[in-house]
Amino acid sequence: MLNNYKKNLKSITFFLSALIILNYLVMFIYYNKFISSVIVSVYLLLIISFFFLKIHESIIFKLTLLILGIIAAGSPPVDWDAWAIWLFHAKRIYIEKNFFITLNNYSNLHNSYPLIVPSFMVSFSNLIKGWNLILPKFSVYLLYMPPLIYINSIFNKKFNLVFLIITILTVDKFLFNGYIDGLIAIYFSFCIYLFYELFFEEKNDKIDYLILFCFLTILSLLKNEGFVLTLIVLSLIPIKNFIDKKSILKLDKKNFLYLSILPYLIWKLISISKGVGTDVVDGAKFERIYDFKILIDSLLLIFKSLFLNFKFLLSLIVLILSFYFFKNKRLLKITLYCSVIYVLILILIYTLTPHNLEWHLNTSSRRVMMTVYYIIIFTSAVSFYKNYKSN
Repeated sequence: MLNNYKKNLKSITFFLSALIILNYLVMFIYYNKFISSVIVSVYLLLIISFFFLKIHESIIFKLTLLILGIIAAGSPPVDWDAWAIWLFHAKRIYIEKNFFITLNNYSNLHNSYPLIVPSFMVSFSNLIKGWNLILPKFSVYLLYMPPLIYINSIFNKKFNLVFLIITILTVDKFLFNGYIDGLIAIYFSFCIYLFYELFFEEKNDKIDYLILFCFLTILSLLKNEGFVLTLIVLSLIPIKNFIDKKSILKLDKKNFLYLSILPYLIWKLISISKGVGTDVVDGAKFERIYDFKILIDSLLLIFKSLFLNFKFLLSLIVLILSFYFFKNKRLLKITLYCSVIYVLILILIYTLTPHNLEWHLNTSSRRVMMTVYYIIIFTSAVSFYKNYKSN
């Protein structure tokens, strides 16, 4: 009975994540209010089905999700990125009925960002037949449902509640303030977990393959850093082949995962063709590397902002303790690899930033490092749970 329950949870997770991608593709190929409304309606019905699936199972977990939803629906967007980037992009698409309207480069509001989240906001607004600032922001919270529902297939009902509390404490207000960074942290972490289970633990679960593909696609379309994180996950494929003493270019069933970045690459090619670039790439100040004093001062400021804070130090302690106490360290090693690569990329981006470095760090370092905190806490919790079950 429990296995059937977990299979149902995975099925709901897959269909939810597939609908997010389908909605994006519908908006991308042919903007249609009716189709997008139907997609979001089915999405909501699937979420409702989770709450009624074995209604007494994980009841506190489900009630907590509902409370978080009420908070998300009852609070207006007050932070810059939420209303000036994501909601503004969505509003332009909604009013103009044109998915590509952001590519006219009106104002400097990160118009090159992929639009999977704004497209979902638009579809949600099509369903309610009107635009406001509250409910489209609330729809961002709904995008957390696939991985949060999937949690119940990993842990038992006691641990899934504990893990949800950890998620709330780590992701904090980003769960319901309309920002995308919490989505990036959570989808990335679940991609790492699924990759580990499928390719390092060699579990042959077809629906997990499909969920991983969907999660990778969604991750790549959240923001530009989501695409970078997707590439980091995909880099594990040749690494795994190397560990198995196979050709790193060996063609097998793993390789279909590379197709997950195709929608992002198509979007990026269209953006470039319209002359819409990425500020931190197009305006990168490489001359900073050649001035030793500026470089050292920049690196010191970057290290202070990224690493000298409570959440990073706590996650680092958790990782060290996990390596010390848990016998199976493969998932932790994967986590360490992915985290280090990501942090090195962040250091490079901040070093070359065209913006005032102190301003750039103050406005973004906490958000981007949340991915590192979360993946460490997540994989350490999974390792603890596996160790607990084996004993």
